[in-house]
Amino acid sequence: MTEQEWMTIYRTTVHDLYGYVARRAGGIRELSEDVVQEAYLRALGDWKTKRVPDTPLAWLKRVAHNVLVDCLRQKKWIRPADVDFPSESGADSRDDGRRALEIGLAISSLGRKKAAVVEAFYYDGMSVKEIASAMSVSERAVEGLLRRARRSLKALLPEMEPKGETHESSSRTR
Repeated sequence: MTEQEWMTIYRTTVHDLYGYVARRAGGIRELSEDVVQEAYLRALGDWKTKRVPDTPLAWLKRVAHNVLVDCLRQKKWIRPADVDFPSESGADSRDDGRRALEIGLAISSLGRKKAAVVEAFYYDGMSVKEIASAMSVSERAVEGLLRRARRSLKALLPEMEPKGETHESSSRTR
């Protein structure tokens, strides 16, 4: 692969890849950048000895997904002093960022099909019909996978409380 080919691939994939990773990394810029960088480094190494895949972005997304899952499993992302969680409302969103990472780790432990359906539906904004078409399955199959995935996530994740509600006040209303 020539340097020009590499730069063309980079320019056409970097924004989509970064967006893909950032959504799954809870908006943590440093983690997103590290994962994207690692994906490109692996591509450079792999594509020098093998041919460039037909869909480089799909290859990069799969590698980035695997790198992110490894980071989450190894808890490399917990660096409270180093991580600056973005906040649009001015409130401390450190808990929101951590929660997003917990959810990402839980999704990664669902199994390939369930995780793919959840990511496509919630992160990528695809409809059930679009997911069914992409996976070559029926819409009912996708709905069933989503239902089972949600049930599994509910079992994997500690109970989520609405913002601003304390544990004591939420237990009284039940």
